[in-house]
Amino acid sequence: MSILTLSQISAAVDAAYQTALALTTPQKVAAQAIGDNATLRTDVYSGLKGTGFVVTATMNLTWRKLVIARQHGPETGREQPVPTLASLITECVTKRAAAYESRGCSDKDYVDAITKKSSTNATVAAEGAAQEIAVLAARLQVKTDFPKPA
Repeated sequence: MSILTLSQISAAVDAAYQTALALTTPQKVAAQAIGDNATLRTDVYSGLKGTGFVVTATMNLTWRKLVIARQHGPETGREQPVPTLASLITECVTKRAAAYESRGCSDKDYVDAITKKSSTNATVAAEGAAQEIAVLAARLQVKTDFPKPA
């Protein structure tokens, strides 16, 4: 399989919705992988307000589980719209910034390391070099933990 993008997963939800809508009696479909990072399922419900179905995709973004649900029937609260890519990127950038601060690898920490590294004092310069390596390694880990969605 492959890693699916937000638009591909949204298209899969729409296709499954149209398929269920075309059926005389929509059927429950257990969660199935539609990529390395997503599953798709159809649930049928019968509630106080009536009957309907919900097509749900769950997408793993590493730093967040994203749920998209399109529903047909009277219980409109089951709907979970597709977020915009821009809103997900903004959320990711915000989480990254918080992680940089909490893990001691912010821009301030990097500038501090570079400043120490340029010192004429050999001990301070060595501390700065070690700090720079640690800050860069931590920043790369943050980027791994919070990859920008596609």
